[in-house]
Amino acid sequence: MKPNSYPKIKIDLKMSDNIPIELQSEIIKRVPVKSLLQFRSVSKRWKSLIESSEFIADHSVNQTQPHHLLLRYTERSELKYVSIVDDDSFPQHKFFPTVPPTAKLLKYNRMNYSSHGLVCLCGFVHDLKKHLIVLWNPWIRKSVEIVFPYILNALGFGVCPKTMDPKIVNITCKANAQVYTLSSRAWRHVSTNLRVPETGFSFKSYHEVIDGIIYWVTCNESGSCGKIISFNLTSEEFGLIELQDSLEDPGHLCISKVKESVVVLNYDKSDEACGVWMMTKNVDPKSLLIKLFTEE
Repeated sequence: MKPNSYPKIKIDLKMSDNIPIELQSEIIKRVPVKSLLQFRSVSKRWKSLIESSEFIADHSVNQTQPHHLLLRYTERSELKYVSIVDDDSFPQHKFFPTVPPTAKLLKYNRMNYSSHGLVCLCGFVHDLKKHLIVLWNPWIRKSVEIVFPYILNALGFGVCPKTMDPKIVNITCKANAQVYTLSSRAWRHVSTNLRVPETGFSFKSYHEVIDGIIYWVTCNESGSCGKIISFNLTSEEFGLIELQDSLEDPGHLCISKVKESVVVLNYDKSDEACGVWMMTKNVDPKSLLIKLFTEE
């Protein structure tokens, strides 16, 4: 069967009268997303079920659909996206999702990340004179607008693996933090308990999410003392990992991942060479990172 080619499913509107809702859920969680879009209009009960976080979590486990590469581009001053199926047919099978109206207004986009099929966009809306975050599910054409009331600094986005609740976390240079959960639709302050340098943190590039943990790489304002800050999406606990004994120039860092492991890219001052360091599970800070190679 070709990708995105699914058998037609006939819906019996009387099924809800004869089959328990638990069994209905087990049946429809095994159908593809394209069919779920139609199933939401069957009844209010089905719509509520299909859009619940529990159903979304179970559906993602049962489905074996290929991964998609989501690309953003501008055509005639209009923001557009294209999703490309990541399989042997790449890049033949494409999907052009409809961009939410608010996302088109975002300027100076600071974040564009995907997790569990959700895309998180953040930027400044000149018409509204405020920062907005847009959580967008391109596959079911739903989006949520979130007003950002704090100073925009280091943002992270991920889905809690235990509750499947999307979370956004913001950390300031002085390690104050706020967390937004989609289930509560509200921001709240959380304690970081981090040892903050007198000059504060300078966050480098973006973040990575691995095994339910968000990672940022930082240094202090003088460009020394590299550190990794982590945030556990389940426990909401922060962690701080010292890197100065492993890296030659902490002022030029970038975080990435290879084979679901944290990788720190250490560029030289001229950007002509890059050392690639992988995090190990060794708790000894002096041997936390191992150098894989240097690309010149």
